[in-house]
Amino acid sequence: MTGVERQAWWRRPGARTFGAMAAGVPLGVGVALLLYAVFAGLTPLAHEFVSGMGIFGMPFFMGAATLCLSTPSQQATVSYRILAPWATVMILYVVLAAIAIETVICLIMLAPPAMALASAGGVTAGFILTRWRSRRARGTTLASVVMLPLLLGPLEPSLVPVKQEIVTISDRIVVAASADDVWRTLLQVPDIRDEELERSFSHAIGLPKPRAALMTGSGVGAVRDLYWDDGVHFRERITSWQPGKLLAYDVDVSPAREALRRLDTHVVIGDRYFNVENGRYELLALDDGRTQLTLRTTYRISTRVNGYGKFWADRTLHDFHRVVLALVRDRAETPLGTSVALGQ
Repeated sequence: MTGVERQAWWRRPGARTFGAMAAGVPLGVGVALLLYAVFAGLTPLAHEFVSGMGIFGMPFFMGAATLCLSTPSQQATVSYRILAPWATVMILYVVLAAIAIETVICLIMLAPPAMALASAGGVTAGFILTRWRSRRARGTTLASVVMLPLLLGPLEPSLVPVKQEIVTISDRIVVAASADDVWRTLLQVPDIRDEELERSFSHAIGLPKPRAALMTGSGVGAVRDLYWDDGVHFRERITSWQPGKLLAYDVDVSPAREALRRLDTHVVIGDRYFNVENGRYELLALDDGRTQLTLRTTYRISTRVNGYGKFWADRTLHDFHRVVLALVRDRAETPLGTSVALGQ
């Protein structure tokens, strides 16, 4: 047996590298939990989670904290500066999901900037700490990492005002059916089965699937109730009714508010940050007997980080549009599609 083989497993190079990387991460997670508790509103301190500091600044300081609490040899390693903060963020997310403070949906949406910025914080802190190796420099850097986000967070509202934006997105599909058949299919869409729904990223990460859309009454003032999984129930109030041409509606999310709160604790449809205002189905009869069906949705976003919020809102709504349009197409094109749609 060689000398390497006789070594205890914890003395081998690979094990030593793993142990070195793991050493600073638990302490970094402790600081990360402290910062999260403050920005998530779990302490008396006044901070906003849906803000530049909450979404972008906090991961940076989490990564920096991981390096501050690591050994000098770890701080000097570029790979450690980049990867150890990832471990801190991932462990934090596992803890938050396990104790049901955050949902998987929310964490997935937060992850892309969090991982990149945590590494940026690790690289920055590693550079500072290897340049000034004194214990005093280390303590000062750690204190700055903990205190700066707590001090800068309350200042952000006075520096970066909330900006309200009204955004409309649209998607369209061509249906091999007449405009009248498509119109009838839109009015009543009961008993939606899993096999009727196209695969989508939104549903894969946990957003509820639609199960029915049922119209009560006809004409302007009629109500269309939308039922999703997990007890989510929206209501659409018809504002324009042009058979075979246009179905427009205002969206009332109040019946779904509590159910939606379980999906995202920070941003709930209908709150001060985000709301779906209205939508419309536009039908255009084509010369070849087919119908172009367009779905438009208008939403409001009111945050200090609208750019990132719109990124996810647009992709989620486009995803939803695609699934709904494909469902209507398939039902309208099926020989018995109209009968099924009308519940006959």
